[in-house]
Amino acid sequence: MFKSVRRSILLLFIAAAFMGAQHALAETRTIIEPRADNFIFYVDTSGSMMFDYQELGTPKNVVARDTLLQLNQELPDLDVNFGVYTYGPYKEFLSPSSYSEAAVGDAFESIPVETEIFGRRTPMGRDLIQVSEKLAELRGDIAVIAVTDGESNIGPRPGPVMEAMYQEYGDRICFHFISLAQSDAEKALVDELAGINPCTVKIDADELQKDFVRADFIRDVFYTEREETVTPAPEPEPEPAPAVEPEEEVIVFSNIQFEFDKSVIRPQYAEILREAARQIQDRTDPHVVVEGHTCNIGPADYNMGLSQRRADSVADFLVEQGVDKDAIETEAYGLTRPEFDNDTREGRQLNRRVEMRLE
Repeated sequence: MFKSVRRSILLLFIAAAFMGAQHALAETRTIIEPRADNFIFYVDTSGSMMFDYQELGTPKNVVARDTLLQLNQELPDLDVNFGVYTYGPYKEFLSPSSYSEAAVGDAFESIPVETEIFGRRTPMGRDLIQVSEKLAELRGDIAVIAVTDGESNIGPRPGPVMEAMYQEYGDRICFHFISLAQSDAEKALVDELAGINPCTVKIDADELQKDFVRADFIRDVFYTEREETVTPAPEPEPEPAPAVEPEEEVIVFSNIQFEFDKSVIRPQYAEILREAARQIQDRTDPHVVVEGHTCNIGPADYNMGLSQRRADSVADFLVEQGVDKDAIETEAYGLTRPEFDNDTREGRQLNRRVEMRLE
């Protein structure tokens, strides 16, 4: 993954459109491809969701809503349809339509969290039959993300309903589960449903509060990545460089990019950072400097703080992967060190970055 270039600079990832004139080596870009054409959320809003989720000390329905909102904020821009439904009671909050972060966020926000506990039983299988009728209108592959606490106490059992849907839709459909189950019986039901088809991804809601787990879940459920390589025209052979004293080794994350005014690591860069962590841990007594940068939009003081948050986000991720926190130093440069043209949208996007120096 790493290639040595002048001054022992190692490039982990390069933006093909903007770095071609600067580096005479093969350049790569990441292509994101959705795992399905339609993503349907099926969220439990029955009375049992009003009780606390013991792992977080917060009502389950609040944990569910906040987790879904966080996932939505971190999803890449996908050319797919999204729909949002609840059960207990059944309601359509967003009919399947082209993905919009704002529209999906509004749908999640609209799901009520202040409801009656008693008299609101959990018809997971019965209401799933109504959702299946909606899915019949869709074209292409379908991923259903069920948010459940493992309760189903009225109507047909959800397992046979799901099996019937797998029979009807074949390999066009796959169910995934965000579990808030707590009792052995609840966990057993979720495990039973998740075991119907090997395509399923199941995760506990408390685990999704971790950034790197959430990034893995998003990638495993919503998209795949592939690399495209573009080889530029060869540059003339340079004159032999004079012998110099060995210099520090640098790992440049020129394309660990961030959304505007955000410091959350985008899911598509999680594997790049894991590889960086492995490289760092392979060295004896490493010292890593993590530099945060921004584009030129906004006040300089605010951008300085934003670049520090970006550097801290990458540093925290490396620590999660096992890098010694005492080996990491963060530096914030704000808008003072642009590498690309801030007068263009693409240049500003590439300037919202983090670079690392391994000494």
